[in-house]
Amino acid sequence: MLIMKYLNNIKLSLVAATFVCTGTVFIGCEDDLTISGPTDKLETVDGVYGYVRSAAGARELTPISLFGDKAGTGHLFFELTKAAEQDVTVTFKIDKDALVAYNEANNTSYEMYPVDKLNLANGGKVTVKAGEKKSASVELNINAGGTIGSTYAVAISATADGGATVSTNNQTYIYLVKPQPAYPVRTTERDIKTLCFVEVNNENILNCGEYTMAKDGTAFFDIVSIFAANINVDSKTGRVHVFCNEQVSYLLQNADKIIRPLQAKGIKVNMTILGNHDEAGMGNLSQAAAADFAKELKAYMDIYGLDGVDFDDEYTDYQTNPSPGFEKRSRENYARLIYECRQAMPDKLLGIYEYLGSFKDSPNGTVEGKKIGELVDYMTYGYYQNQASYPNTKGREANFDGLPKAKYCPTPLRIGTELNGGWARFNEDYIRDMKDSGYGLQVFYDIKSQDYDYSPYFTAIGNILYEDKVEWSGYCYSRTGLSPIEGMRSIYESYLGEWDATSSNSLYVYIDEENNPRWWDWGGSQTFDIRIEEKEAGKSFYVYGWGTYPEITDKYPLVMEYNDYDGSISIPVPQTIHEADEADPITWRMLWGTYGKINVWNFYDGDDYAIPMKGSISSRKLQINGAGNRWAIDPCYEEDGKLVPPHMEVKYHVSENYTLTKR
Repeated sequence: MLIMKYLNNIKLSLVAATFVCTGTVFIGCEDDLTISGPTDKLETVDGVYGYVRSAAGARELTPISLFGDKAGTGHLFFELTKAAEQDVTVTFKIDKDALVAYNEANNTSYEMYPVDKLNLANGGKVTVKAGEKKSASVELNINAGGTIGSTYAVAISATADGGATVSTNNQTYIYLVKPQPAYPVRTTERDIKTLCFVEVNNENILNCGEYTMAKDGTAFFDIVSIFAANINVDSKTGRVHVFCNEQVSYLLQNADKIIRPLQAKGIKVNMTILGNHDEAGMGNLSQAAAADFAKELKAYMDIYGLDGVDFDDEYTDYQTNPSPGFEKRSRENYARLIYECRQAMPDKLLGIYEYLGSFKDSPNGTVEGKKIGELVDYMTYGYYQNQASYPNTKGREANFDGLPKAKYCPTPLRIGTELNGGWARFNEDYIRDMKDSGYGLQVFYDIKSQDYDYSPYFTAIGNILYEDKVEWSGYCYSRTGLSPIEGMRSIYESYLGEWDATSSNSLYVYIDEENNPRWWDWGGSQTFDIRIEEKEAGKSFYVYGWGTYPEITDKYPLVMEYNDYDGSISIPVPQTIHEADEADPITWRMLWGTYGKINVWNFYDGDDYAIPMKGSISSRKLQINGAGNRWAIDPCYEEDGKLVPPHMEVKYHVSENYTLTKR
């Protein structure tokens, strides 16, 4: 904390100080006060100081994009280090001189956005009310202008006087302004749109932009939703606000490199709002609190150039006896929030993710003469894979006030192959009936980025919905990656070659007194090399080196089959890899090893054991789906009527969760 002598001409020193560290500057009666780092303990500073801040947690020089002839909006407010003893009047102004001073102090050359295209709502005037520390926000309206592709700046300064020991001052905040081309639009509007929720704690939304339609090259996904920011209550003030964790914050701070590329492909980018284990929720806000929260959401939409909000009312700690400032949970309160959002953001998308089967977590009813079906753009039932056993089990019907089927998805699809059965439980009949029944939305969740090609599955859907294939670019992005990396295509040729196979763990196998192999204990990771060669082009492979015994498997390959429909590969088990001959009088088989069985090498032959005859593997992780919870494939042979592996001593033998890396 540094106290500097107050300067008569503070503008240059102030603006320069603004961008030291976090750029937080506070101006008092007699001194300039520069404070870097968190501002939550400023009440300990002597005197009362005020400073300009942007809503939505935006840092200085946050870029605001203007799309085509569309306007943009900044949101600024004034904050004091201590609660005001009386009302404090604050006046913001568009300040070209402040930008000149900033350029001189920082050796930059930002050009001021055309001033005639700028204006401040309410003449730039706001008030910090007595007993409070923050003013309401004021909107900076930025009309279309300037040259597309150029970067401009807008400097806003503020003066504050009256009611507190805050002197008239010239504190400045600067936005960047970037004119962009208008969004591309589809030449033919889709009857059924696609939306994908992306868990940004793990994945990158840019991966959704790598899937396009074969006929015209447009994006497969219409909407991508950032999952998720949160609704939380401020423990000090009781005010409900938006909270963004590190991953969401990273994405917003890099909006130009993560959000804009998707929008440039015609994809709308939304932000999901999710409950976060405190009392703040969508269903218990008063009208005033709902209107205030809607205004804050609008600031996020405007500043980061987002296209809409999706609400997911999970994880809120609703109280039977609500705390002061909250009301009892109701679907009507939730509908009120949606109404206030629609009033504040008439041009933004509003979506509802309905998770519980009791309907408690979804809005319904009529607000100010508007039915919930008129206020939202779409809703989805959140029970994944309910279509797997279709038609015995179906998704939810669209039974909300005024909501047509064209705005509803009865069942979303979970993309991730490792969770909830994933695509293994995908049912095309559901997609056909969903389309024929008049539903207008198909929702997806949990797209992965680890070098995996989903285009065969998306094509299965695209053929039904749009009579078109879906293509993958062949590139993917890591969670924080801003540049694409080459991925792994699920096509026949991509599997050919040499691979490093590594397991996350291994098991001991030992031979008991009756010559039965048994599981013993956990061991370390197991690593080996495999080689995949062509058997029948486009249909099958030879795989050499599989398992613990290269002296056998390097000579006798197992056969792996290729499924051209979805690009998957599978290993028929059991299979004979060598028939006894003069050179080697032993017949070798590849069989399942299953955790929890007395004789681990028994296989399904009509007896009590129900070990599947096939297992699926992917180019990303080896996933052999069988009985028990640990699997392996290893060679064995028959001796005295028993199937045994080629060893009689204790050793690491069976592995789990194989990862394949191409050499």
